[in-house]
Amino acid sequence: MPPTTMLKEAIEALYPPRPTAARRRIRRSGSSSSSPSQNGSLHGNLPLGLGRAAGAATASNGNDVGPPSSNTPSRNLRGKSSRFSELLLEHGEKDLHQDWAVCASSSPLTANPFDNTFVSTSDSCQMKQIEGRLRICSQSIVFEPRQINRGIIRIPFRHMTHLGGGNNTGNGLDNNIMIGRGNNFDAGDTTSSRKSSLHGNNNNRQNAVVTIRCERHVVMKANNVIGPYQCIQLPVEFSVRFLHSSSSPMMSLAKQLFDMESSSKKVASVSFSPNVVFGTASAPPIIPLPSSNNHRGEMIEKIMGPTLNRQFDTTHFLHAQEQSLTPSMRCSLKTPLLDHDGCAILTDFGLYFQLAVGSGTTIDNGGGSTSNVGPSGKAQIWSLDDMRAIARRYDGMKDTALEIYLRKQHSILLAFESTLFRERVIHILSQKISEIKSLPLPCYTDRSFVESALELWQAGELDNFEYLLCLNAAAGRSFHDLSRYPVFPWVLSNYEIVDEDEDDLDESPPTLDLADPNTFRDLSKPIGALNAERFQDFKKRYDGMVQQQSNHATQHHNQDAPFMYGTHYSAPGHVLYYLLRVMPEHMLCLQNGKFDVPDRLFHSIDSSYKSVLTNPADLKELIPEFYDPDCFDFLINSTGLQLGNLQTGERVNDVLLPSWAKSAKSFLQQNRAALECDYCTQHIPEWIDLIFGVSSRGTGAKDANNLFHPMAYIGPEEVNAISGSEGRERAALQATEFGIVPDQLFSRKHPGKSDNIGRWGDSDELLTRDRLRESYGMGDNMTLSDLAANIGRSCRISADD
Repeated sequence: MPPTTMLKEAIEALYPPRPTAARRRIRRSGSSSSSPSQNGSLHGNLPLGLGRAAGAATASNGNDVGPPSSNTPSRNLRGKSSRFSELLLEHGEKDLHQDWAVCASSSPLTANPFDNTFVSTSDSCQMKQIEGRLRICSQSIVFEPRQINRGIIRIPFRHMTHLGGGNNTGNGLDNNIMIGRGNNFDAGDTTSSRKSSLHGNNNNRQNAVVTIRCERHVVMKANNVIGPYQCIQLPVEFSVRFLHSSSSPMMSLAKQLFDMESSSKKVASVSFSPNVVFGTASAPPIIPLPSSNNHRGEMIEKIMGPTLNRQFDTTHFLHAQEQSLTPSMRCSLKTPLLDHDGCAILTDFGLYFQLAVGSGTTIDNGGGSTSNVGPSGKAQIWSLDDMRAIARRYDGMKDTALEIYLRKQHSILLAFESTLFRERVIHILSQKISEIKSLPLPCYTDRSFVESALELWQAGELDNFEYLLCLNAAAGRSFHDLSRYPVFPWVLSNYEIVDEDEDDLDESPPTLDLADPNTFRDLSKPIGALNAERFQDFKKRYDGMVQQQSNHATQHHNQDAPFMYGTHYSAPGHVLYYLLRVMPEHMLCLQNGKFDVPDRLFHSIDSSYKSVLTNPADLKELIPEFYDPDCFDFLINSTGLQLGNLQTGERVNDVLLPSWAKSAKSFLQQNRAALECDYCTQHIPEWIDLIFGVSSRGTGAKDANNLFHPMAYIGPEEVNAISGSEGRERAALQATEFGIVPDQLFSRKHPGKSDNIGRWGDSDELLTRDRLRESYGMGDNMTLSDLAANIGRSCRISADD
């Protein structure tokens, strides 16, 4: 069991991500349109260092407490800032990490050139010689203009009607297969100083024009403002001239993806949408299921395979005598809604991650020169000395991920190819850090950690907030995974806003009475049972399901089991509902480029609580940020997002607070005080039973009126038992969009703070028998050569597929 001092230090790493003071000052200084870095999300697209110049390994400097902004500009190979982010793509779409310097023009496709009926007000339809960069993604082509006032244009392959042109340089494409309408390139409109740039230099005269015709396209971040995407439903022709490189690599890649999309326009739909049972009011956004076209996945794997299978470039090592402890391992770095593919290697100094860039083809460096990206992708290093703790995590429905908690910045989440690789890394990390610090490395998902956290809480060395963070971490919850985000309870029942006109000026402002039990929510009941009248509707439907099954003697699948609640208390849409103001791009990604209607946005604490009591489609609990005063940014619209107006005409801006809160920070401080008061300390074990304990699933959940749709209880074993890769993928996506019940930690009722654990049996009887963790020892005795052989076998299997 780790010493108390090291354990408490590890628990500090569990606090929610907080914006740095510098980033908070930047956000306060202007609106969301001022600069790309002002979105101020608490979760970044890439971890620290991955936005730097390619080929540079960077170590944490200890000054960055939280991840970068979700709108932190990425860097291209020349070090220029880019507004592009994978969050601008469709959910599940991949950036293929190839882009080119181009000059683009566009014009509407109308039968009568003098008919202005179809002329769009969008600048994207009438571009002339606009310089920027063209990017290939798995489901679209993206053009990012250099001018910041112009929006980024995304043209999905499924909406293209024509893709042709380019130059024939031995790639097998015939320029005459598809003939465009012209390139709209007017060199006379440029100044003499810009003609050279637009037409290329004397060393490269193979510029070619690629023509794209589409029925619709999407414009995003015009004037660099974060907001709903503009969908242009107008036939348009885009002409793209390559400035410093051949168009052949781009056309070869795009043509394959375009032809594949043209051959199959069928897109899979979500077969299970639990919220339709109750209507759509306040229902969480639904993650769209990617296309069922298996050929696309095979094509992307073929395109990205050489890049993903590259070995780690050891020239990134920071020390001359550094020794590798593992082979290069293919993995992905996970952030909310995004996976960043690459490879990792563990050395006696730290853990390196190298971002996969390019696909083995040449990429222009500017100035007419090109180079092969090779294995020198961007790299990041996290030293062993900075590691505080680790935790086993899920990658979707695969138990293969590892979260590493760091000393002076937030954690990182890496997903490996198999549990075997993950466990070997854990074994080596634990061994090396124990040698360096002479102390064991805490692992949040080990039984010993839960035992220690319980003892510290009962001893008064952990408060309720910290103890709930520990239980969430032990139960597989992570701030990097929106489908398994940490869960916290509503503890108060009074969030009313007193109208100033009705308030007696002689009376003192409303205050919270934490000594009054009526101030609090009943923590022994799930959200769905707090309102007795609404619960009767849930119960009536459940009884109907039971009766219906009893009338049929046929075999039933687990997914047909009766349930009380058709929506969950924690899901990606629920998390982003609360974090809209600090993670707007994530919400736009989740909802296909739109914010929800204003009346369904998070605009008032009181309205949100009333909704979870009365709306049959709304059972969401809270998130940890509601109890951390340093995270008050999520209640303030500091970036000036345009969120619309309520039906009352009131603008949705900062979240409206209860009358007893003077400010956002004051609200969180008083909310935290309520969580730590004697009433909550006495009753929080009852809520723990509902979420992490005996009442969280099975018969205990039914007896506690806490039974959700079977999809909420699905795990890796259930998914693996499904036949067919498409069926497994569909089940995994449906489970993650619906919400997943945390891993069960306790097999008996949770003891109170003053209870002796001996009264409840020893810890072996109190904690669940961790059957998943019993197989984790298989990586302990594996040698380096064994691991290399397994990695090689995995790579060969991927190549054969």
